[in-house]
Amino acid sequence: MLAVPLTVEELASRAYRYAIDPLRNPLKEAMDDYDTVRAAPPLLGIFSDIPAHKLREDEVLSWARAGFSFVVLDGEHSLHEGRHGREHYRMLLRHGITAIQRLHREAVSEHGDCLTMGARATMRPYGITPDETATYLEAIAYPTPGVPSAVSRGGFPMRAGDREMYFTPDSLRAAEVGTQGWVQFETEEYIRAGEVRDQVLGMMQAQGPNKVCGFIGPFDAVMRGGEHPKEDRKTMEGEIADLIAVAADTFQVHMGRVCGSGSCSDPSAIEEAMVEAISGGCRLICVHYLTSDLPYHGAKDVAAPFFRAAKRCGFEASA
Repeated sequence: MLAVPLTVEELASRAYRYAIDPLRNPLKEAMDDYDTVRAAPPLLGIFSDIPAHKLREDEVLSWARAGFSFVVLDGEHSLHEGRHGREHYRMLLRHGITAIQRLHREAVSEHGDCLTMGARATMRPYGITPDETATYLEAIAYPTPGVPSAVSRGGFPMRAGDREMYFTPDSLRAAEVGTQGWVQFETEEYIRAGEVRDQVLGMMQAQGPNKVCGFIGPFDAVMRGGEHPKEDRKTMEGEIADLIAVAADTFQVHMGRVCGSGSCSDPSAIEEAMVEAISGGCRLICVHYLTSDLPYHGAKDVAAPFFRAAKRCGFEASA
């Protein structure tokens, strides 16, 4: 893990690597350096509620310097204001931050379109059946020649660093290898142990190492299923811990979650929650603040508990 705040040399290196290959995904590259989920270091993220037209490069720079590796752009709850474009994705990637474009549950072809515009990952929420994940995974993948799916990602030329186009199917497939899908686990059907959960994890694993990640959102599961555990069932936190461990150890799938809440906002309490998550196998850690909160709370201060937690878990970093 890199020490923070990032140096000018590291920021320049990130911009250089982006200029050489604008289709790279820094987050996936960090995952690919390790053979197992448990061996990989945790990575810090945040959800963004800043409208696309208000995103500023100096803010993105502060996020990068503070140590954020990914930003989830919320095109679901923020609707069109959370749908970003080519320049926004470029801005983030130049600073080494991977943009994950979250879309609404009904979205299908929009996922491939966002990848074509430069997002390196999209996020699909609210699934309750394995078929929904299967459709999503088809929508973010180019069709298999001769046997295309009805929802396969559409072909559209992407550009290299010199703006030359990948204008043949073979060159496009060879260049566009860094994209990811993120499946949200935010319903009881996906979070709780059972056939549905394991089918979904199996489909994610089948896409290849680090091609598909999961992100847990228990708030919606509690909203839908109630706060109190049903008889002979684990608590939601118990199910989440089991999901993270099974995903990491059985399926080799990276899972993420938010650490912190309105009732857990003290930095020491957030740090403890992050230590528990990392120790349990979670490697994609999001703070509970949104990007619009950072001008008040400060990107460096919000990130600090994460780096202390990572160090306590054996991953060297300085905050």
